[in-house]
Amino acid sequence: MKCWAYAFVGLGLLATPVAAAEACATRPAAKLVPIPSTDMQNDLVALMSMGPALQAKPVQHKALLKAKPKCDAPGFQAGNLTYTVFEPQAAGAALIARSGDANAPVFFVTPFADMTAAVLAEIEKRPAPAASTRYLLVVSNKAGASVLRLYESVPDDVALKADVVAALQGGLRPLVSRDDRNQQIRINIQADAYEGPKSTPGATPAPGTGLAPPASSAFPQNQSFKEQDGDGALHAASGFTCPAKIDGFERIRLTVYDSAQGGRDVSCGFQTRSATATLYLTRLPEQYTLTRVFDIYVQQAKAQTPPVSDLQDPYPASAGGPRRLGKFWRDDKGRGEGLWLVQIGPWFAKLRVTYSDADAAGVARLAADLLTAVEAEVKPPTV
Repeated sequence: MKCWAYAFVGLGLLATPVAAAEACATRPAAKLVPIPSTDMQNDLVALMSMGPALQAKPVQHKALLKAKPKCDAPGFQAGNLTYTVFEPQAAGAALIARSGDANAPVFFVTPFADMTAAVLAEIEKRPAPAASTRYLLVVSNKAGASVLRLYESVPDDVALKADVVAALQGGLRPLVSRDDRNQQIRINIQADAYEGPKSTPGATPAPGTGLAPPASSAFPQNQSFKEQDGDGALHAASGFTCPAKIDGFERIRLTVYDSAQGGRDVSCGFQTRSATATLYLTRLPEQYTLTRVFDIYVQQAKAQTPPVSDLQDPYPASAGGPRRLGKFWRDDKGRGEGLWLVQIGPWFAKLRVTYSDADAAGVARLAADLLTAVEAEVKPPTV
């Protein structure tokens, strides 16, 4: 993952020295929230909650450069730079650390509403608590901003200094980034930071999440897939063969998300000129039911491509075929979005699609053929 490096190179800063102010109150030690943790589902919700905090106007780069101090905290040296730390008068950032060096980045601490507990409660059909307030350490420059740390409260002087120094030395990789050129928010955590199917549902990221799979190409990876003479790639762990071509869709990618686990979390990617489809095969622990896993997958997919309106299922359960759940909607670009989910024992087959109205019939044929093949071919796990 190389996208983080730009945050510390060639950054512009036009800040002027901060005027003297009274000393800030001493801040108690703050608990660091580790990301990645052992739970990919929780992390994804938290990471997606960070996007709005990066987009708020009071923490844009120009606003940070103009911020005036309400009180001063202890400054520090970081390499050849002298950082002044202060609590700003205006709302937005809780703490700012900046230097007069024109090429230095600006660091700031800002609160954000962590929706993790509330979203998980909604998925699990229990009373939802209010979103908790946590704090992000962010580095800002003219190109955008990147979240570096997540804290339970505003970090103390020692923790802030240590993290800024580590960031300037390239020791902290961003969790989430905002690119001001295209206004995009990118999640930078790699999927192979987790144990794949040993974590909760959602270990296979939906298209467009920015989560980079550990092994992905047009050809089989890590012996999890084996090309067959019949023009398909056999996934030995489940028994399913991903076809090279089907219903006008061409297979463009085979992905193994759990490179160290033997292929219990994989996908096959297909496309036409105007539609994409990804079939995920994930083996999950026995406590996960079709309905519970489906709700989680839909929540995650809608978080990435928010719905503008609902759409009819192009391959509804009434059409026969494998027992399945499906949910579809139209996104802000006018495209159809959605997914089907089939369960066979511990294996879950999720077919995630993006398509135009003209593609709906073809997508339905693809779903019928792929999911019927899954039902026929998937066997009890061999690993």
